[in-house]
Amino acid sequence: MNKQKLSVTGTGDSLFMAKFPEEYQTGIRSVADFIQSCDIKITNLETNLSDFDCFASAYSGGTWLNTRGANFPELLRFGFNYFGTANNHAMDYGFDGLLSTLRVLDQHGVAHSGTGTSLEDASKPAVLEANGQKVAIFAVDASCENASRAGRATKVIKARPGVNYLRHEKAYRIIPQEEQVLREIADRNGINFSRNLSINSGYRTPDPPGFFFLGDQKYTTHEDIPLTSCNAKDKARLTDAIRSAKEKCDYVFVLVHCHDNDGKSHDNPAAYLIEFAHACIDAGVSAIFGGGCHSLRPMEIYQGCPIFYSLGDFIYQGLKVEHLPADFMEKYDVDIFASAQEALFVRSRGGKVGLHCEKQNYQTVLPKIEFTDGKMSALSLLPVHLNFERKDDMNGLPVAAEGKEAQEIFEILDKLSKPYGVNLRFENGLIIPA
Repeated sequence: MNKQKLSVTGTGDSLFMAKFPEEYQTGIRSVADFIQSCDIKITNLETNLSDFDCFASAYSGGTWLNTRGANFPELLRFGFNYFGTANNHAMDYGFDGLLSTLRVLDQHGVAHSGTGTSLEDASKPAVLEANGQKVAIFAVDASCENASRAGRATKVIKARPGVNYLRHEKAYRIIPQEEQVLREIADRNGINFSRNLSINSGYRTPDPPGFFFLGDQKYTTHEDIPLTSCNAKDKARLTDAIRSAKEKCDYVFVLVHCHDNDGKSHDNPAAYLIEFAHACIDAGVSAIFGGGCHSLRPMEIYQGCPIFYSLGDFIYQGLKVEHLPADFMEKYDVDIFASAQEALFVRSRGGKVGLHCEKQNYQTVLPKIEFTDGKMSALSLLPVHLNFERKDDMNGLPVAAEGKEAQEIFEILDKLSKPYGVNLRFENGLIIPA
């Protein structure tokens, strides 16, 4: 009896800005061959695709990211057959930038999900076929601006383009004595005056019982309430969609973009992300690929399914942004007609701070998950580095790690994953479960 097999890989963020240098022609093979050995090849597209013919939003994901559509074929050289678009940069160039990105992806005939012309459109999975099996892939943004959220249409009002989103609730636990102090501070300084006026006028819903607000910050004295939790409606909407997809497809995968941590270490996922990941698997997901925070976070095996809370960056060309809007220049007190490189240099305080200064943002792994008859049958991870030490056009581009570099990446992931019950070993250049 023939067993049905499927192999899947997923990456961290492809923050891709520019064409690759000639020197990378050989280095790309060390990761592209690994990716192309899989049936399903997933990445997060951490940029817009346009020719700068779209206005910049008044907000961004931190840096306004845009890549010329003509450069997109560079990413296809890795062999990806799916691109997630739900991330905090999806609306950097407004509705036109989002729609331009979708047009470029459609012109190249590649599968994608996570953004769309309505919430229904953004929430739909991409469906691929491999080895006679149907695969659904969802992309979800847990770190978006409120204005980035896709919206539904009513009988009269049109739907709003945007991202497929997961909101979360956050409440800091305090003791009753601390609440009393905060109430006295609020009364003395009028911090809650406008908030209470909005509630009394009906423009804001009443505060839920058991919580105290200082401005928009929520506090509770109840010890059983987690620091963060998923928005119940969003979680239900997303897991219902997963269950529906699982009824029609053999596999469901989720790509989730999240910046948040547990409030104690940047290495640790937020409680709501763990809650969401477990709920997704309970609903039928076979693996979850996380990103957004730019560095590796723990791996967990839940109900036999792998969760990568963050795979960090797969490509990081953050210093090669071509143009930036006046909003960015004004924020950092730079002439609005300065070059993007001049403005980024000022923000980095002369190249001394920023994502490009931290080696861990240039270290990742490429997982290869093999499934047999719907169950994970093998898992291996290729250590990858993004040429942190290079200060030329090779900086930020992925190559397979070797020697001490590979050992360092293994040790990072192994240490992070042990608290989640995952022990790893390094064998023949690959990281595998012990």
